Amino acid sequence: MSIQIITLNGNGLRDKKKHNLLFNWLANRKYDLICLQETHCTVNDITQWQNEWEINGGNKRIWNCGTSDSRGVSFLQTQNCPGEAVFDNSNPQNGRIIKCSIKTESAIYHISNIYANNSGIERKRLFESFHNFFGNFTDDSVDHYNILVGDFNCTLDKINDRNPSYTRDDIGTK
Repeated sequence: MSIQIITLNGNGLRDKKKHNLLFNWLANRKYDLICLQETHCTVNDITQWQNEWEINGGNKRIWNCGTSDSRGVSFLQTQNCPGEAVFDNSNPQNGRIIKCSIKTESAIYHISNIYANNSGIERKRLFESFHNFFGNFTDDSVDHYNILVGDFNCTLDKINDRNPSYTRDDIGTK
């Protein structure tokens, strides 16, 4: 059995019309799990946004908030999802990382959704923390799959960067 995952950078979802249109569009697609980055959600938005996700036909959801003008990651589970999502919001990276596991009959999918820092130094530090991020699995009755999605905020070549930095050379993480 497989799961259908989509990952999107919301580029800020503060506008009610924008996030309602997005929620409606996503809930009516054949995706099982939606991974959003750069939501710009705050703790004060969560209840309203969760209700709007459900009104548009969505299922479970979780948010790791940033500020009203930066960061924020989310998982939105649709009604189509073939397994039960278990969300983990325990990572201290404020608005940068969120995890979930989806268990199906034949596998457990461990999905990590990140929104990496713009700063090359901070981004490198975040990437270096990944070795502690993925767990060892003791349940060998099913297959385990680690899936890393998100916005890594880096390009391998400045020519591909929408806003290249001319003052520093921080392409990728070196």
